[in-house]
Amino acid sequence: MSNLIGIRRRIKSAKNISQITKAMEMVSASKMRKAQDMALATRPFTAKLYDIMARVSSEEHAGRHALTQVVPEHHILLLMVSTNKGLCGALNVNIHRGLSVFADEHRGVKISVATIGKKAKYVVPGKDIELAARFDTLGETITFEETRSISRYAMDSFMAGTYDAIYLVYPKFISTLQNQVTVTKLLPVTRPKDEAAIPSEYKVEPDAKTLIDTLLPYQVEMTVYQTLLEARASEHSARMIAMKNASDNARDLISDLTLDYNQARQSAVTTELLDVTTARMALNE
Repeated sequence: MSNLIGIRRRIKSAKNISQITKAMEMVSASKMRKAQDMALATRPFTAKLYDIMARVSSEEHAGRHALTQVVPEHHILLLMVSTNKGLCGALNVNIHRGLSVFADEHRGVKISVATIGKKAKYVVPGKDIELAARFDTLGETITFEETRSISRYAMDSFMAGTYDAIYLVYPKFISTLQNQVTVTKLLPVTRPKDEAAIPSEYKVEPDAKTLIDTLLPYQVEMTVYQTLLEARASEHSARMIAMKNASDNARDLISDLTLDYNQARQSAVTTELLDVTTARMALNE
């Protein structure tokens, strides 16, 4: 009897967990759709803006801007984007793995990390990498104005010469079932190497320098904003998948426990029938 009571308690606990994870799955699915729409809507604009500014800033008549100065990389700042909440599978672990791979590829270079998201502080190693700043106050729905403080910190640090280059490490949204930890250079702004030989096809008015002074900081801000949108879409997708897997596992566990309960109950009933039959036969004798 005690075994049956224990199984019933486990079934009840599994059902409660299944209800919670199912509710969290539905909430994450709702947030995921909104986050995906925002990330996909701004992606073409951000990519085209980067392409234009990288091409125009590389022209000789554009002059030298502080955000395009290329120097040997001896001190790097890494903006690491994580989640604000947990229960999103291995997303944060994969981000930490991407950071570790980047550090291994840049041995001998001093690396500082500025974390974006509350969970990043739990995965930043404190041995060879120092923590330079934290940005933990972003809301549930990211706005462009909220992200400007992060991009301003990056641009001010780069122009002051504190860092020779600034990189972003974040989970890039690919699909609901897939995201890819990506490391990309934020500063200095340079033309991609494979496009160096392509002539510029833009006519700039009034002049390239005026355009760069106005739009280059905006392009950096848009890149940071787009990165955070990609990370938030990946977060909600990963959490929805994790909660769906948890719900499925809970249902499988309930099914197995129910089978065990029925078998144990049948065994108990059979034992009681045998006891009654044996007692009756003993009385007849």
